[in-house]
Amino acid sequence: MRNSLEIIEDRQRHEIAPTRTCSSPLDIQPAKRHEMVIAANILRSSADWYRPFLNEKDMSQHDVDESWGEREFTRRRFYLGRYEGVPVGIVSTQPVGDMVYVGYIYVYDHQTGRGFGPQLLNHVRDIAWRGGKRGLVLIAHPKATWATRAYVRFGFECIATTREQVLGWRGGWLKPYYEEGFELYQYLV
Repeated sequence: MRNSLEIIEDRQRHEIAPTRTCSSPLDIQPAKRHEMVIAANILRSSADWYRPFLNEKDMSQHDVDESWGEREFTRRRFYLGRYEGVPVGIVSTQPVGDMVYVGYIYVYDHQTGRGFGPQLLNHVRDIAWRGGKRGLVLIAHPKATWATRAYVRFGFECIATTREQVLGWRGGWLKPYYEEGFELYQYLV
């Protein structure tokens, strides 16, 4: 197991690496139950990035086990993004009244910086728009700067920073998903 300093240095090297954009759009399709193994692998690929600052009890949401895919497939709608036929990222959605909750948006750690994340977000934004929803919400840890910067660039704004504010959203709807220290972001379509 790598120590926290090695993980942070790896993440920092990755953040300053030049962007390698893709030349064609992702093929994004609803994930099938058997593809949740791929989704779990994508999620686990960046779990170490969170380890230095995440509460240990919340690491199970990133360093997922085999039961994760089965449990989550019944709670959310997952989409798998492929580039040139190869899986590169996942995104999940759940309707919450007039909004769509983006529970997971992850790209394989070795595929980040290529524009796949914004394509996944565009996909769920379009789903929300076509469904007559007002926008998207998601939670993110402020120390996951690679993620929060990407969300802000996309057009999300942070609307809740304290535990009480985040858990108070929609009468506590986020309680089953909350991870310690996470903030709430909103994007209006």
